[in-house]
Amino acid sequence: MPLIAAAAAHSKATLTMHVDERGTAFRTLGFGRATGRPAVWITTSGTALANGYPAIVEASMERVPMLLLTADRPPELRDTDANQTIRQDHMFGRYVTWFTELAPPSSDLPAEVALTTIDQAIARSVDGPVHVNCLFREPLAPTVEPFDSTMSERLSTWMNGHHPFTDYRKASSVNREDVDPLLERLRSSRRPLFILGRLRSDGERLEKAVHELCKATGGWFVADIGSQVRLGSQSDRHLVHFDALLSSEAPHAPEPDLVILFGASPVGKRLNAYIASKRLCVVDDRLRRIDPHHSAELRLEASPLEVLEELTGEIIQSIASGGDESWMEAMRGVREATLAWSETEFGTQPAEKLTEQRTARILSERLQSSMALTVASSNSIRHMDFCASANGARVALSCNRGASGIDGTIATAIGFAEAREERPVILIGDLALLHDLNSLMLCRQAGAIIVVVNNDGGGIFSYLPVREFTDVFEPYFGTPHGMSFEHVARQFGLEHEAPDSPGTFCIALDAAIESSGASLIEVVTDRTENLEEQRRLLRTLRERVGSGGSE
Repeated sequence: MPLIAAAAAHSKATLTMHVDERGTAFRTLGFGRATGRPAVWITTSGTALANGYPAIVEASMERVPMLLLTADRPPELRDTDANQTIRQDHMFGRYVTWFTELAPPSSDLPAEVALTTIDQAIARSVDGPVHVNCLFREPLAPTVEPFDSTMSERLSTWMNGHHPFTDYRKASSVNREDVDPLLERLRSSRRPLFILGRLRSDGERLEKAVHELCKATGGWFVADIGSQVRLGSQSDRHLVHFDALLSSEAPHAPEPDLVILFGASPVGKRLNAYIASKRLCVVDDRLRRIDPHHSAELRLEASPLEVLEELTGEIIQSIASGGDESWMEAMRGVREATLAWSETEFGTQPAEKLTEQRTARILSERLQSSMALTVASSNSIRHMDFCASANGARVALSCNRGASGIDGTIATAIGFAEAREERPVILIGDLALLHDLNSLMLCRQAGAIIVVVNNDGGGIFSYLPVREFTDVFEPYFGTPHGMSFEHVARQFGLEHEAPDSPGTFCIALDAAIESSGASLIEVVTDRTENLEEQRRLLRTLRERVGSGGSE
């Protein structure tokens, strides 16, 4: 009822009615086959869906566009013997190119979620049937309620316009026509910010392209740790430690008027939230939505490197503007202040204690171009993103951030380095290592260097509010195990060192690099002290930037 009522009320929708769901499904198939554009099959819940299965199978086999909007009961009625309630999630299995569910409408659910979901569904339906299962609670009949008066400016513009909320474009090989939507936006931008998210392309080519793009447009760029650009960066347009700056709540430069994200979402939670509040475009060749905050106005499915290089050619030179001078000066000040903070905290300042943050920093400075670095999820990747020097060697970096799991990190690292014919180096936490102990056998054969930060449990949870609930935090989230890795290292034939200061860590790391054998360097830390150090670093960054970079 809600889907039909909404379609009937839409002035631009053309509705056709038939008593047989099987017939309407095949009619939808015929329309898609003739036009190459998806028609929408709307049906009620229950076995009505099953009647469309033959047409959906045919559409899948022939890659005919179809969009399936199926009504469903709310999740609390599943498996309860509720009337007309079956399991409709993934009902069509492999015969749809994409499946998703829309939660029951609620004032707690932003309208942008539904809009970006439908835009993604339409974009994916070009390659075959797409199933969007729409859950509803009663009352199902239309009600007259005023639209939320606090809706965002972007949502208001969409309501009064004639364009999709997110414009989807696809390019298998990038040319001038493919980058026109980006060029159009860059022509009107005076303060562009480019974000290099998780990328798999050549880091040197990426940095060269984005640097030239910044020079032509007056822009700046931020490189995520998984971008292949963060380590070994030479560009003076790179805003190093920008996510740390946001985390410190320090004052920063005027807001960008355009943000273009190249690649998948960055590691930094605050950086993701920051770019979501801006005018956002996303460029990546992964066939999925990269928009966790449901805010992107343009999604270009194409190679980020190819798009960058196309933009930095003669085309972008023809629209070069140089940018806003006040923006340029402010961003230059931000860069200088954050670099000065980084040098003070990790360079010139003497340190007696080997913290988790300093461990990541020292490792980033001693990497060599013949190495392939793998960083585990949880605190390991965050500390490397937060603290790593941009002035060390450029190395390829692997991190399992698709699902952000901690299992299989060691084995992934060995395969990554093997394929690149480089020496594996791994930064990992104690729990992640415990999840992949057997893969230490692979490390011995590859001469791997493993740096394990052992804080006796799940250090990442110390950053979350649950730490205040002391009765449940330590046993169930802290998960202390009381183990060290010396005997494990010996069992698998790895050298073991346990440095207790920055100096001894440097010595152990240098010795491991000079040796051809496999080494496990264990850095023992305290979770509470780590949290205090993180807060201290953010506080000193806030003070440094707030004072304009001066002492």
